Amino acid sequence: MKLDLDRQEWGRSALPVAGEVALGLGDGCPGRAGLRGDLVVDNVESRFLLSGTLEATGRAECSRCLAEFELRWDVPVEITILRDVETDEGEGDSLVIRQRSGEVDLTESLRESAVLAFPQAPICRDDCRGLCPACGIDRNTDTCLCEEEETDPRWDLSLIHI
Repeated sequence: MKLDLDRQEWGRSALPVAGEVALGLGDGCPGRAGLRGDLVVDNVESRFLLSGTLEATGRAECSRCLAEFELRWDVPVEITILRDVETDEGEGDSLVIRQRSGEVDLTESLRESAVLAFPQAPICRDDCRGLCPACGIDRNTDTCLCEEEETDPRWDLSLIHI
């Protein structure tokens, strides 16, 4: 996943992205993720602006039932490549790379974007019932005779309207 600064045409163009990055997020999270999509490249003055949204895929562990599943998530990308390495100027929240010419390896910046966009608590499906807190049985596949504890309604997230 590289961008050749010397061969990039002036103005706006598309950069297809297809490859894998090592995430290094730890247990229950994908070790590697596939990234696919197109980024918009704006070649203006002494900088390149890369932006767009990529799709990431990887094997993850459900936060409710602990089952492994294929997770897909959107990865917003904003990268600025400054050709004038003397300037301290950046572009807000975008990642900044300083390089005058040649090929820029985007792998680390794309990895960082994928890690930042990774969901905090991935779930296998919206209606996942999770594990029984008393006996640990997977409520998606089995039922148990454990009694449901009454919960304080103030903790019921479905009652919150934003």
